[in-house]
Amino acid sequence: MNNLDGYLGAVVDRLQVIFRGRLVGVYPAGSLAFDAYQPGRSDIDLVAVADEPTPGEVGAVTAALDHGALPCPAAGLEFVLYDRATLATLSTEAGFALNLNTGAQLPYKAETDPGDGLTFWYPIDRDMVRQQRRALIGPPFAGLVTRVRSRRLLPVVAESVAAQLDGLGEHGDNAVLNGCRALRYHATHTWSPKREAAAWAVEVLPQESELIEAALASHASGRDAGRTLDRAAATEFLTRVHATLTA
Repeated sequence: MNNLDGYLGAVVDRLQVIFRGRLVGVYPAGSLAFDAYQPGRSDIDLVAVADEPTPGEVGAVTAALDHGALPCPAAGLEFVLYDRATLATLSTEAGFALNLNTGAQLPYKAETDPGDGLTFWYPIDRDMVRQQRRALIGPPFAGLVTRVRSRRLLPVVAESVAAQLDGLGEHGDNAVLNGCRALRYHATHTWSPKREAAAWAVEVLPQESELIEAALASHASGRDAGRTLDRAAATEFLTRVHATLTA
């Protein structure tokens, strides 16, 4: 068993203890869902579903999965908990019972309501999890959610690209690769891992190959490398991506 498998098992075990038979399922999201997890760069993204989680249980989950209590072997843990009944009603809303970010390289966050924060990643991640049909435990995620059609989801994807334009100074390579994935979703109505989407984008947009290949190389070099990507070129690329998504 490697560190990743051991950590995922520990997360499931702690959730089962807290919810006492009311844990519905735990599902890999992000790179884990696509078998594209990259040690040293990727976060561990998980979605969990429980029946009627109480405020006390949400607090217990926050404490049990905190990096100080359960050290995350990746850059960080991005964990989202849903109530099963609420999850079944969601389309593009956030709708979570808990959004927890914790880890050595992630700014800490533990919230039970997004407030005025950005909410686009939640429906995007749910759609990826639904598509990939992966579970650590539990029934298929597709049976727990209502499918959001691409025409409804595309404005949310466009919003995610616009938001990344504002954060290029931190992780420009990740923003470019997310832009490639957004373009591919626009064209195919399916989700793909970032590297696969980048390879597709190079074929479709050979004039962008230099930037995309630089983003791939940077992304493979660690989280700090993204700050060195050509910001002007990345801005132009993502602006064109956003225009395509909103045309």
